[in-house]
Amino acid sequence: MEKEKKVGDIKTEIKSLKKNMEIIQDGCEHNKFTIKFDSDSKSVRKICKDCEKVIGYPTEQELKDNNFL
Repeated sequence: MEKEKKVGDIKTEIKSLKKNMEIIQDGCEHNKFTIKFDSDSKSVRKICKDCEKVIGYPTEQELKDNNFL
């Protein structure tokens, strides 16, 4: 029973932390970004340097500028 409570508490905390992260990311202006390979999606993505939100796909020129092509 103790393990079930701990697991439940952890899940609740994770959900709360994810919600807080979404609030921060939604309020970010995403002024600076970096280009990174996303192993989950197996693609190159634009990532905000401040909040680490995936903000899109890089252009061909951005890929060249960052040595992906």
